[in-house]
Amino acid sequence: MTIHLPQDLENSLRAEVSSGHFASLDDAMAEAVRLLLRDRTQRQPEASPNTGLGSIGAMRDAADELDEIVADAYRKRREEPWRDISVE
Repeated sequence: MTIHLPQDLENSLRAEVSSGHFASLDDAMAEAVRLLLRDRTQRQPEASPNTGLGSIGAMRDAADELDEIVADAYRKRREEPWRDISVE
């Protein structure tokens, strides 16, 4: 198989091999294809036969986003000095 890449991508791959991140250009390309296929698989909607809600991946992303929002809210809450005032 012959693959033609834009020069900037080829240079980046060669730099990754030179730095020791990959043993060869073939190994680097194999990893790139694995990541591409994994990303495409994760982005494809998965039908939910029981709920009809659509993509499980989208629900997982929404849950992750909500987790981040809650974590940010807790961080901001800890930064508010008036919350340390004792009411007793």
